[in-house]
Amino acid sequence: MSVNVIETAEAEIESLVTDTYRIHRGTLRDKLRRVGRRLPRSVVEDVAYLEDARRRTAHPRRRGLVDAKRVDTIVSNQRRTLGRVDVARDKSRERINWLGMLVLNLMLFGVVYYALLKWLGAI
Repeated sequence: MSVNVIETAEAEIESLVTDTYRIHRGTLRDKLRRVGRRLPRSVVEDVAYLEDARRRTAHPRRRGLVDAKRVDTIVSNQRRTLGRVDVARDKSRERINWLGMLVLNLMLFGVVYYALLKWLGAI
C-alpha cells in the first residue's frame, strides 16, 4: 500500500510539472533536470524524499514505514508551489536581466576604453 502512495504522489507531481512547464518526454527526474533552475528548490527536495522512500520500501518488511501524512503534505505543497509558477513571467524576467547585464558590461567596456585612450594620450 505504501508503495502505491509513493507512486501516486510521484505521478501527480509529474503531471503538475508537465502541465506547468509543458515538458512531455521522459521520467520525472528527466523533466526536473530539463527544467533546471526555473524549478523551485522545494520540488527537488520533495522528489528526492519520495525517491529515498521508494528505495527504503523496496524491502517487504519496510513497506509500512512510509509516512503517509508527509507524502500527502508533499503533494499538497507541490500543488500550491507549482500553481504559483508563471513561466512567461520568469522567461521575461530572464530576458530583462540578460539585457541589463549587457548594458552594464557595455558601459564598463566604454569606461575602460575611455581610460585606456586617455592614458595613451589619444584623447
